[in-house]
Amino acid sequence: MQAAFEAFGRGESLDFAVHHAGVGLEHLLKAYLCSLHPALIIEATHWASLLHAVGHGDRSGVPASRTKSIGLKVAFDRTRALLKPKITVADSAFERVFAARNGVAHVGAHDADAARAVLGTCIRIATPVLAELKIDLERYWGHYTALVDKLADERNNELRVTFEAKIARAKRAFQQRFGDLLSPQRESVVAAFGATQFIYTGYDVSIDCPACEGTGWVHSEDGAVVDWRNTTENEAGEPVPAVTIYASAFSCAVCGLELEGDELDLADLEKEHHLDVDNPEDYYPVDEDLAYESWLDNQLTET
Repeated sequence: MQAAFEAFGRGESLDFAVHHAGVGLEHLLKAYLCSLHPALIIEATHWASLLHAVGHGDRSGVPASRTKSIGLKVAFDRTRALLKPKITVADSAFERVFAARNGVAHVGAHDADAARAVLGTCIRIATPVLAELKIDLERYWGHYTALVDKLADERNNELRVTFEAKIARAKRAFQQRFGDLLSPQRESVVAAFGATQFIYTGYDVSIDCPACEGTGWVHSEDGAVVDWRNTTENEAGEPVPAVTIYASAFSCAVCGLELEGDELDLADLEKEHHLDVDNPEDYYPVDEDLAYESWLDNQLTET
C-alpha cells in the first residue's frame, strides 16, 4: 500500500497510485480472511485449491503455485460481511477502487481528485481491518502516515459539508410541504407520509428522522445477520438465534432526506437493530443454487 502513496506523492503517476492501492487492499483483505481460515480466500469451485487450503495439498494433484484465489470484489464482500458494521463503505464507493484495480491503470483516467477519492476509500476499508489484525497503523503506513491522516481528514470534511447540505435541504422541503398545516392535521399527514417507504430492501426499521418531525427508515443493503452464538429459547424450549440488521442507508418520505454510510454516524442514527422474529429461517442467506432449482421446477411445471 505504501507504493500507492509514493506514486501519489509524485503527482504524475496517479493511475499507478490507485492501481497499487487496489492491489494492496486486496492483499490486506485476503490476509484478514486467511487469519480466520485459508479456505476463505479460495475459489469455491476449484477443488484442488480447496484441498491445499485445508491441509491436503498432497492429494490435489497440482502444486500450490496453481492455487486459485478470489479477487478483490469477493474479498471485500466477505470481509465486510464479517466486520459489520465496522466497514461502512458503500458499493458505489468501492466500485471506483475495483475499477482502479482491474480496468483503468496506466490510461490517464485519474486526476488528483479522483485519485484522492480512491485512496480515501482504501483507507476507510483498511483501517478497521488493520485493527482486527492488530497491526499498528504507523507501522503499516510507514512514512506516509501523515498523508493518510490528511486524506482521511479531507474526506471527513467533505462528508460533513455534504451532510449539512442534505439536512438543510430536507428541513426546507419539510417546511414547504407542511409548514402551513395546523395540528392535528399536520401530525396525521406527517404520520401517513412517515409510514411510506420509497426505498425498500426487505430489511428496514423505522426511526425518527434527524431533519424533520416525521419518521424515516434505516435500510440494510446486506440483509440480516443470524447469530447462532447468541441465542434465546422460545416457548418450546428451542434455541432461537439473534437476528440483527446493520443499517447502511436512511430515507425519509416526509422531507426527502437520504443518507448513506458514514452520514448515518453524523446524524447520530443507530446502525445496529435487533429484530424480534418468529422464524429466523426467513432471514437465512439465499441459497442461489436452490433458488435456481426452484425457479426451474416452476418453469417446467408451467410448461
